[in-house]
Amino acid sequence: MQKELVDLKDFIPKTIICHEGKGQEAQLNSAFDNEFIHLSYIVSLYNDSWREHSFVFPRAISKSKETFEVLGLLQAEGSKTQRGCFTFCNHEYAIVNKVIKWFEKELKFNKENWRWYIKVNINEPEELDYKKEIESKLIDYWTRKTNLPLNKAYPKIITYIINTKNKNLKFYDKGTLIIEYKNNLFNNFIINLLKIITLNIEQQKEELILYFMKGIIAGESNVECYLPDKRYRVYITASKDSERDIFKECLNKLSIKSKKYCDDLLIISERKNLVKLLKLRLMTLSPEKYNKFLYMMQQYPNLSNETDYFTGKRYPWNKSPKEKINQTLELYSSGLTKTKDIAEKLGISVIKVQRILKENNLGEIGHGGIFTLLFSLVLTIITLIPLFSFIYQFFMKNKSEEFKRKYYIFFVILNSFLSIAYILSYFFVLKNITM
Repeated sequence: MQKELVDLKDFIPKTIICHEGKGQEAQLNSAFDNEFIHLSYIVSLYNDSWREHSFVFPRAISKSKETFEVLGLLQAEGSKTQRGCFTFCNHEYAIVNKVIKWFEKELKFNKENWRWYIKVNINEPEELDYKKEIESKLIDYWTRKTNLPLNKAYPKIITYIINTKNKNLKFYDKGTLIIEYKNNLFNNFIINLLKIITLNIEQQKEELILYFMKGIIAGESNVECYLPDKRYRVYITASKDSERDIFKECLNKLSIKSKKYCDDLLIISERKNLVKLLKLRLMTLSPEKYNKFLYMMQQYPNLSNETDYFTGKRYPWNKSPKEKINQTLELYSSGLTKTKDIAEKLGISVIKVQRILKENNLGEIGHGGIFTLLFSLVLTIITLIPLFSFIYQFFMKNKSEEFKRKYYIFFVILNSFLSIAYILSYFFVLKNITM
């Protein structure tokens, strides 16, 4: 079945605000074929000079779960100003990696194009040793978790907050990672894409609305669990009233009631609405918020009457589709036994392939296969010991004591070498099954 696509031609801005020269609004020129869109504009500079700027986008992106989740995240946490620089920030590496991966896959945007820095919610430490310690810790954490190149970080990698009373970094606080790409065309195009998608999200299919709201909730929500007066709620922050109206209507379409509060909040409360959030897995994109949400939901009594959560009987939400299971087993039966190769061919993770093989007693975790190999290994070693002993006795028969002493060490080394070679051969077989 051919996958649905979003044609990016429909999101090309008509004009673009320039940030150089005379700061005028420029006409945007576009040319496209079936694969790419080429955008360009010309800026008039001083002394009658001019400069052309251009950028190439793919013609289309996937109309998929991943795309609408990331569009929700970008709407929530991405920059939406005409500064000529697109920015995304988050304090959870899983979310940052999801966004970076989407740009790589859908927009063919190399992760090495991103410039980055880390923002921490403390005053800049006066003690130099402590400052060096926390900065080293944060830089190491984010480079390991995101694989962003260190040479693409800004010269001042760590930035601090002035208007806070916090002096020390909490143990679990890893700061917020900000990734940026300074390109006026890129920024304008992404902003226009987000603007049009958000304004028209209510007209999309219900499942795409759900994915979009998962991104919004992961980026802009907070979980409030106040036990003394049993105040349980989730609130979404949105500074614009028009955005709160859109999010409210999207939640309505998912049968979740919400209400606007103050000047920037959309509140989801009452048990039935929170249970609906749970069932639709709307909180799962942010691991941190999801854990807090699950703790909050466990405070409700008799929740098992409304949902199979917290019962131990719930069907795993990340269970592999039957089609993928069959394809995995077919590839394995055809002789393609390396889990990495199977994963790449089917477009799923190595862990999913390993799980499927384990459930069907095959491959890396096929207990029968591994037991047979290990049993054979032990049996071989047991057989080798008397065999070499017999060869030694036969060879040394009728030999002098001096000859026996001379060649004894030779047989010990030979015996050890062959045993190790045999053991390594078995490990080689195991590796080829499991990799």
